[in-house]
Amino acid sequence: MAVNVLLLVVGMFIETSAAILVLAPILAPIAVAYGVDPVHFGLIIVVNLALGMITPPLGVNLFAACAVAQLPVEKIIPQLVWFVLTVFGALMIITYVPAITLWPVEILMGN
Repeated sequence: MAVNVLLLVVGMFIETSAAILVLAPILAPIAVAYGVDPVHFGLIIVVNLALGMITPPLGVNLFAACAVAQLPVEKIIPQLVWFVLTVFGALMIITYVPAITLWPVEILMGN
C-alpha cells in the first residue's frame, strides 16, 4: 500500500516516463525480493502513475485536458471524481488480485 501511495503522489508531480526511468530500477528489485512478479509490478507502476496524472489538484493531464477543452478545472472535477474512483478501484484489484493481471502472461508464455 505504501508503494501505491508513493507512486500516486509521484505521478501527480512528475511525468510518467521520467518517473518510470527513475523509480523502476529502485523499486523493482525490492518488489521481486518480496515475491512480486515483475510484470505485475510493472502494471502497478504504470496504473498508479497514470492515475496520478489525472488526480487533482496537481495532475498534469487534468490541466492539459482543461486547456484543450477550454474549460476551467473547477467545472471538470465533479465529473472526474467517478472516473478517478473507478480507476482507483481497478488499481486495488490489479494490486491485490495478481491472478487477474497475470493470466494473459501465463497463457502467452505457456505456463
